Amino acid sequence: MIDLKNKFSPLTLFFLKIIAVYAVWHIVYDLLILPDARLDKWLSESGVNLAAIGLSFLGWDIEWSGRILSCVGSRGVEIQNGCNGFDLLGLYSGFIIAYPGDMKKRIAFLLGGIALIYFANVFRIAFFTLSNVYFPEYWNPIHDYSAYAFFYPIVLILWYLWTIENGDTKFAT
Repeated sequence: MIDLKNKFSPLTLFFLKIIAVYAVWHIVYDLLILPDARLDKWLSESGVNLAAIGLSFLGWDIEWSGRILSCVGSRGVEIQNGCNGFDLLGLYSGFIIAYPGDMKKRIAFLLGGIALIYFANVFRIAFFTLSNVYFPEYWNPIHDYSAYAFFYPIVLILWYLWTIENGDTKFAT
């Protein structure tokens, strides 16, 4: 077997791992998960259900069915496959898998991060619903840039915490 650790620098090996994980992720998604559609459907519908429950609890009059959520009397928000956070879960997981660290910590960090990203998406769905009530004229920029406000800071902080927790001084050279 080829010893890649001696053949490449730690940084190069890290990037090769990320590329491999990302490629495998897309192949598995495109060939198995997307055609089956159950996981995407579950992510979208459960996110809508939790956002609806949260908004109802906070006093808004809510209607929802499947992937669509709205405040009564306002336009609905439909959570399609590209908006359910699934791609970002793969990106986050790829970094955690590629970066060195203890396997038990890695699994715990993966599961905790995935849960956090999932609930950030629930909050984002609720935000979309309320933006249709209070700022419908700004729907396009709110939708287009919400990932930068909701997901990317969380993912970057989690990645940073993972590197701090698993600081490998050889990795930086």
